[in-house]
Amino acid sequence: MSKFTIHIGKQKFSSKTEALKHYKKILNSHEPSEILNQENFHSVRQLVYKDYDNDLINEYEKETGDYLKSIKVDYHPEFKKTKCFFLLNDKNEEEIFSYIYAINGVPNDYVRFTKTCRFLVEPRLRKFKASVFKNRPVKCVITNQVVEWEECQIDHKLPLTFSVIIKSFIVSNNIDLSDIEYISKITKEEFKDKDLANKFDLFHKKMAVLRIISTKENNKLAGKSRIKPSKKDGVLT
Repeated sequence: MSKFTIHIGKQKFSSKTEALKHYKKILNSHEPSEILNQENFHSVRQLVYKDYDNDLINEYEKETGDYLKSIKVDYHPEFKKTKCFFLLNDKNEEEIFSYIYAINGVPNDYVRFTKTCRFLVEPRLRKFKASVFKNRPVKCVITNQVVEWEECQIDHKLPLTFSVIIKSFIVSNNIDLSDIEYISKITKEEFKDKDLANKFDLFHKKMAVLRIISTKENNKLAGKSRIKPSKKDGVLT
């Protein structure tokens, strides 16, 4: 018997793994473009608002003006073979909801900052990818093989990987990550300081050198290019 119990609304799970399996089952039980049935809607809704007591949910929606009308399952706009939950408000606006992120919890300051930066530059990256695919066929720069939209990803070319750009921005602007304030958008976060957001957007635009790589090759490179601290790292004093 598990020593821990995870509460999501009125639901109880013995572990994060069990909770993840539950929501994956809901996701896979619906076809693309299908609206969740009432039972599954309430289950996912409890996860969306897991940080709020039941009596505070209506107050939150009233305060933000964001009323969750329904939830549907559809393909991710970029990874077109991957199904996701989409939240639909009363204005028929859609927002992707990651049940994995919601269950695994809040990341540390650096990861949180990095994720927010990724969301920030995503429109530019999507625009770049769309411009490349106007001139098909598109080839992976590593294998030279033709790839389709859902088979490839945008890579920040070495040595200016995305993690290097993030670290350079933090250091050059003397940023204390613990002081950063965020605005919650349920499925993502934005910087409360709009000047900081604009500053990073422009910094990334100037620094980034982008290329198209197959998802398989990109996964191989990811671990090698990621900056990770180690005990042997030294600093100047």
